[in-house]
Amino acid sequence: MKKAIQRNLLIALAALALLLLLTRPDSTPELEDPVPARVLVAVVLNHDLTPHETVSGHLTPMRRASLHFEVSGQVSERLVEPGQSVEADSRLLTLVEDDYRDALQRAEAQLELEQGNIEKDRELLRLARRNHALQKDEVARLEQLGQDSLISQSRLDESRIKLLQLQSEVASLKNNTDTAASRLRLLEAERSRAARDRLRTGLAAPFAGIVNTVRVEVGDYVTPSQQVAEVIDISSLDLNVEVRGELAAALSPGQQLAVTVDNGPVEGKLVALQVDPDPETFTHALRIRIPGDVARSGSVARVRLPLQPLPQAVAVPSTAILQDEGKAYVFRLDGEVLLRTPVTTGRHIGELVVVTSGLNGGERVVVRDVAALSDGMQVSAVQDGKTAGP
Repeated sequence: MKKAIQRNLLIALAALALLLLLTRPDSTPELEDPVPARVLVAVVLNHDLTPHETVSGHLTPMRRASLHFEVSGQVSERLVEPGQSVEADSRLLTLVEDDYRDALQRAEAQLELEQGNIEKDRELLRLARRNHALQKDEVARLEQLGQDSLISQSRLDESRIKLLQLQSEVASLKNNTDTAASRLRLLEAERSRAARDRLRTGLAAPFAGIVNTVRVEVGDYVTPSQQVAEVIDISSLDLNVEVRGELAAALSPGQQLAVTVDNGPVEGKLVALQVDPDPETFTHALRIRIPGDVARSGSVARVRLPLQPLPQAVAVPSTAILQDEGKAYVFRLDGEVLLRTPVTTGRHIGELVVVTSGLNGGERVVVRDVAALSDGMQVSAVQDGKTAGP
């Protein structure tokens, strides 16, 4: 039985082989020529370009004041809370002023006392000068009498001693009156300082704005070096960024710049430009100001900064560039054949790439799907309808 099955299987295989041999085609069919790949091309032209670069940063208040008392003392009043709007010169915090009030009263009393003493010394000086003149006459009279031996020598000596005493008194009083102005200035300065210190027991807002922080409570003791509150002005917001020299060179204070915030585009003004770069980073600090009602302080904003113009620059779409092992190429069309052409690329401007060498303008280049192409490939070109530029 098993041998019969094997014999039938061999007969079937032989019949199948004969059938295949009889049905084999007489000749191999001819291969058709491949259809050239279709590529999208555009003409490279020279254009005057104004490149831009976008930088971003966080928005900050246009003004910020960290406040501290100029005198020490205990807080007696806390008149504001964070988030509260304040006017310029409005009171925020107050210290106990008893000691400063007493110091002012003492300074005023000392000044008043000194003014009385000076007036008294001036009157005494007038009297002393008059007595000195009288005594001088008396000594002259006695000296004349002494020559005639009409008085004793002791009386003449006593008169001369009295004259010397009066001279010393005049000199002392004159010195007091001569230095009176200096003493008054010192006492007036002490009174002014005491008056200022008393006023300094109140802390006021330096400008109209919003209280951002209050760091002390009633009863706390504060010192002049201690920050106690912060006031900010968010009527305008500042975008502070640092840029390279080539960006700073194209800017000038007062220039209007395009800024983008969460709510959309807004016009900003360049209010500050650091001319000399930072010695460590070699960057220039910029401050761009925008209205305060278009964004929140602390949010991110982006500013579009113009660069130096590029006259008659060659630029192609970024999709026309093939990157291969760190080098850049474009596929230039020579008739219906592609030539892989090395190029040197420069700045990216939107969807374009500036080509600094390798193209002169006027060439037709493939502008899409370049990764699938190869050098020497025959293609069918489809004109983009646009030039390879802006």
